[in-house]
Amino acid sequence: MSYRRHPKSTSSRRSVKKKTLLRSSLCCATFALVTTTSHAINVEAPKDVPSSNNSPDDFGFDSSLLVGSQLGVADIERFNKPNAAEPGEYRVDIYVNKVFLASKTIEFRRIDNDDEVRPCLSDALLESSGVIVRAASPAAAASDAAASGAANGAADVPASTPAASNPTAGTADRPAGDDASGSVAGAQQQCAPLATRVPGASATFNLPHLRLDLDVPLNQMKRTARGAIDPANLDAGRTMGYVNYDANYYTASTARNLVNSLYVGTQSGMNVGLWRFREQGTLNYYSGSGRNTSTWNNIRAYAERPLVSIGSKLEVGQSYTNSLLSPVAYTGVHIESDERMLPDSMLGYAPTAKGIARTNARVVVSQNGSTIYQTTVAPGPFVIDDLQPTGYYGDLVVRVYEADGQESSFKVPLLAAVTSLRPGMSRYGITMGRVRQIEGAKAVFADLAYERGLNNTLTVNGALRVATGYQSALVGAVQGTSFGTFAANVVWSNAFDETGKRVHGWQTTLSHSHTLQPTNTTFAVTAYRYSSSGYRDLLDALGARAAYQDGRTWRSSTYRQRDRLTANLNQGFGRYGSVLLSASASGYYKSSSRDTQYQLSYSNHVKSVDFAVSVVRQRYLSLDSSSEPVIGSGSPFVARRTYRGDTAVMATVSIPLGRSARSPTVSSSIASAGNQDASYQVSMNGTLGETRPLSYGLNVAGTTQGGQPTVSGALQHNFSAIQAGMSASQGSGFWQAGTNLRGAAVVHAGGVTFGPYLSDTFGLVEAKGAEGATLRNASGVKVNSSGYAIVPSLTPYRNNDVVLDSKGIHQKAELTTSEVRVAPYAGAAVLLKFSTRTGHAVLIRANTSDGLPIPLGANVIDATGTTIGIVGQGSQVYARVPDTQGTLIAEWGGQSKDRCTIDYRLDTTQTSSAIARLDGLCVSPPQTKLVAKK
Repeated sequence: MSYRRHPKSTSSRRSVKKKTLLRSSLCCATFALVTTTSHAINVEAPKDVPSSNNSPDDFGFDSSLLVGSQLGVADIERFNKPNAAEPGEYRVDIYVNKVFLASKTIEFRRIDNDDEVRPCLSDALLESSGVIVRAASPAAAASDAAASGAANGAADVPASTPAASNPTAGTADRPAGDDASGSVAGAQQQCAPLATRVPGASATFNLPHLRLDLDVPLNQMKRTARGAIDPANLDAGRTMGYVNYDANYYTASTARNLVNSLYVGTQSGMNVGLWRFREQGTLNYYSGSGRNTSTWNNIRAYAERPLVSIGSKLEVGQSYTNSLLSPVAYTGVHIESDERMLPDSMLGYAPTAKGIARTNARVVVSQNGSTIYQTTVAPGPFVIDDLQPTGYYGDLVVRVYEADGQESSFKVPLLAAVTSLRPGMSRYGITMGRVRQIEGAKAVFADLAYERGLNNTLTVNGALRVATGYQSALVGAVQGTSFGTFAANVVWSNAFDETGKRVHGWQTTLSHSHTLQPTNTTFAVTAYRYSSSGYRDLLDALGARAAYQDGRTWRSSTYRQRDRLTANLNQGFGRYGSVLLSASASGYYKSSSRDTQYQLSYSNHVKSVDFAVSVVRQRYLSLDSSSEPVIGSGSPFVARRTYRGDTAVMATVSIPLGRSARSPTVSSSIASAGNQDASYQVSMNGTLGETRPLSYGLNVAGTTQGGQPTVSGALQHNFSAIQAGMSASQGSGFWQAGTNLRGAAVVHAGGVTFGPYLSDTFGLVEAKGAEGATLRNASGVKVNSSGYAIVPSLTPYRNNDVVLDSKGIHQKAELTTSEVRVAPYAGAAVLLKFSTRTGHAVLIRANTSDGLPIPLGANVIDATGTTIGIVGQGSQVYARVPDTQGTLIAEWGGQSKDRCTIDYRLDTTQTSSAIARLDGLCVSPPQTKLVAKK
């Protein structure tokens, strides 16, 4: 058999390598001629797979050299056609206008004796892709199908078997006509060229990559925000329970005392439907100084669920307010906007650009010289309101390129702060509950907060808080100008003080920030001022009452604070480094003293060496709680006020010992504070291993006045199911040792799986038989012996591509699905199923009973009717079989004589090898047993 190269091929050479990405088993002896895959794993994300159908290294078969072969010319020529796929079902990655949509099983059919197969796409699939579908009569569909001919090409390379051979491939998107209520005409319509239902659209099947590209004109697409996820495609997850744990044991010994301490922090949860039940707590044990104590602290327990229809989330239980007013720990009900549900193009702040086009024009938006957006608009007014967040400095330049060659441009000022909202966007929060931050203060309260972007420069906000014996209200705005961004809030409060007297006052918050681009200077000034001593924060009002009832005096860092001023200046000098200057000052009523802090720092790097110098001067209020007990768990405490001040100077330098990413880094620092001796510290830190699972650190610290330095060391290893570490140190008159464990356990229908620490939204991989496969989304995580692994973090309301790498997998198994895409709800525990195939890999060299080779390209089918490969060069058959003995069928034509059967049997030696090599016959019954190849 010879081959010829197709001269028309034009795409990248790397595509020939990706021909091994097919998910069906073919003959491993024909890598160069017939695409060979053996269910090879596509370890690349779908978005990286090229859509090109041709390559300069694509090969074809010269059928003129088949004289005397049992294989017909038509049988081999099918591999030279652009659309070489056979009818059947294929598990394909679907792209719409080059954007990945989903992986689905699609049926491909031949319509009216057409030479090519075409995808059968249901209206539901197209509409879920954002395509506008128009109805077409069956007759028109058949006519258009005949007229379209070979309009939709495919790859030049013969390829794999349909995914129908894989029982785990999932439910196919079958034509409506296949249903009991459907019709043949309906099936033909859905399998006809895409243009019959979507004008100007086309479908291209790239068989080697199992990729289906749908190219649809923009005017045939529904207008949706970029990054939007259809709520129907969101995954609520499965019923699962989990617990995160973080444990630390510490022991230290001195000449007089031995101290033992244990800390265990837990975050546990249970998911049922869309409800998420969460609990967080800590266990503390202490032994030393003649006393033993152990305490359990319940931090919070609550239930929550998403409310996608209104873009919000609901919480019931113990939580914390997160609004424009001061934070409060409470037990109650909370509902607020969940901006994570917004598409990418509506997150954060970006202005709206409005203009007019005379023709069908191309519009390009740029910022600081970089293009950030491009689209095509129709003649007339246009609005661009779906820009990605663009940062907070640098005006936008909008250029309009008309069809007649004319060009125009205009600027859109970017005048915003971090709290700015897009025009027309809003967010809200409503809370009702009981304050749990102050013991003895059984106050019920309610909060309401609302923010809205009015235009490109102005955002307004307001809030209201009502509690037992307390009311407050806030109004504010954020205004962008050419001189920077200004924000102002005014809060009014009315409360009963500790004596029962009504007091009221107000607080203003003013802030300004600006970046001077020519000099790369950023500065921000924020000033707080209380108009009178009558202003009260809710916690201060409640705490003062509780302290008064116990005969104590209430004080906190915010109680009766008169004013506070902070300022920051950051100046960059390019390769000469950067300087940071910051200052803050706070004053209180009935006190002439002020809290002050000033800091000046400089940092830079020379090649790979980093260094920094800083000076800090501070004078601050010290709340000494030694004389009076604390009021309430987690509350500001009752204390005696004293003032302290000092000046600290620190210099640091960091030097890597090599150019590799795994090279250790040596850091040293020296610091001096007030009248204390100057201290120094020298440390070395690094990582080991291919994926750097092991980290280590050595440290020496002491003072410039001499004495025995303190020497310490630490090791940390990230295992697949747990993170473990240990540390030890020794100094003058003491030694210390400790260990820590961090990880998670997930309880699910298949058992209990251990893994790394989890975020609120996570995934559970199920890949039976794929023990040892590595999870690309989490460093060091592997599939365990039960076929499970934990994806510790998923992004809610976004498409997440979870990829398994077959490196390390057992030789008796292979992945038939290497990637799963999922868009979870917030807090979901998603089950991610990966298809696998287990069994023995065999390479059989078998001729027919006439002594002739089996025709090249013949299909190989197992006893269940599943197509598992194609006969390759030299009459060799590669397959993965589940049993040590069985029967394979080779088919190369439509008649009964164009088939034969192969019996195989594996001995103990062959079953233990990676690939068993066999010789045998392919005959009609009676069958011939195989003899192991010597």
